[in-house]
Amino acid sequence: MIKNSVLFEVGLRQGLSQLGLILDETQILQTLNFTQEFLRWNQVHNLSAIESEELFLSTHLLDSFSVVGPLKDAMISGLLPKEPLIADLGAGGGFPSILLAIALPTVQFVLLESIRKKAAFLMQVTGRLNLSNVAVEVQRVEDYSAKKPHSVDATISRAFTELTKFVDYSGPLLRPNGLVFAMKSQKVIEELKSLSNSWEVIDNTELKIPKLEAYRCLLTIAAVK
Repeated sequence: MIKNSVLFEVGLRQGLSQLGLILDETQILQTLNFTQEFLRWNQVHNLSAIESEELFLSTHLLDSFSVVGPLKDAMISGLLPKEPLIADLGAGGGFPSILLAIALPTVQFVLLESIRKKAAFLMQVTGRLNLSNVAVEVQRVEDYSAKKPHSVDATISRAFTELTKFVDYSGPLLRPNGLVFAMKSQKVIEELKSLSNSWEVIDNTELKIPKLEAYRCLLTIAAVK
């Protein structure tokens, strides 16, 4: 349970405003309900280390919401279809995909998670929030891509694995002209050194997260043509 729901909601609304995002009241309520459900499950199943509600707000919720703008830009520019299918690899506790699904209801998401307790949470919370644009698959990424190769317009991940492996896992899943969106921290500089020449970074957007000093960025990666 959120200890002080009023203060938490105020912080959420302020953070969204700083990110330049406008969510309607239904989306705000979905975000608050997601938070309640996550914290409840986390007490029993240890989905993620949570030091405080304030840090949860900045490092998980607002961090996830920070990529809404770049995804919208990609759809407007034509890099992505207007109603794309995006796969979250190693979806874990639903960051960023559940929050993105709340903010972007016309975008379809498939959440790939092989750890059953995490997948069970994702299924439960997706149902509770009535997120019709989310599907949860309880299997390893490589198994899913073998069954449904070249089936998504983009992949995204926040803490699945290091960059080279993430891109390698993404390749078999992507449709022609598909994109890889990698949420990264300061160590991205080192990770980029090992990126295969068959892939290129077409955009590197620094993400400014309210009340978070740490460096964050979103890499947009495409196969070299």
